[in-house]
Amino acid sequence: MGNRSQQFSVAVHILCFLEFNKKGRTTSELLAMSVNANPAVIRRIMRKLTKAGLITSTLGTNAAISLAKKADQITLLDVYRATMEDNQEIFMIHRDTNPTCPVGSKMPYLLDGVYTKVQTTMENELSGITIDSMVKSGIIGIES
Repeated sequence: MGNRSQQFSVAVHILCFLEFNKKGRTTSELLAMSVNANPAVIRRIMRKLTKAGLITSTLGTNAAISLAKKADQITLLDVYRATMEDNQEIFMIHRDTNPTCPVGSKMPYLLDGVYTKVQTTMENELSGITIDSMVKSGIIGIES
């Protein structure tokens, strides 16, 4: 039984920061300060976001990071998929149950249907939320 990764929430934080600061210069150090994390952690998540086509970055003295597409075209489902480890689903089923037990032998099958429904519902919800809407409702709305 392992801990769930925080990569999704940190990735959303990064993308919201990039949208909020789109007229400014953003570096991994600045993102690390906002997230309160090590810049190496930020860069590791940034690699996933770059691979997914969500951000771009430049190197050199004036290095900067920016969104690769408009914030209203990036959904939380895009971010979720970019940060998932090996297409891992939100819940993992313990499949090593006792096959001779009347409960244990049925539990993986029973939970599989429930978890599939929950996963689908979550992905549908995430697909309707954009980085743009997060920034406008949660960050700019708070700042005003």
